[in-house]
Amino acid sequence: MVSVEMPRRCSLKAVVGETEACPKERCPFWEPGGAALGGRCAVEELGLSADVPIATWLLEIREKLAAASSDQEERALRGVFHQLLNDSSE
Repeated sequence: MVSVEMPRRCSLKAVVGETEACPKERCPFWEPGGAALGGRCAVEELGLSADVPIATWLLEIREKLAAASSDQEERALRGVFHQLLNDSSE
């Protein structure tokens, strides 16, 4: 019997009632795997299964990062995002 792996679905899109294949490495919320563990979605670890406003906000951030016109702009946007996360945890 051949095992067929089902495509992973985007957790953020599911929260807002949409269906999309997980972009994996193309998503800023994807944590790459290593020698022992495979990659995973950092958002799934947050438990956002019913928080539509936060999922919507994170999707907006993902779109802005994807639309960045250069690596420098993308790094700057990621820095702002990480700063916002750090400030909110204080």
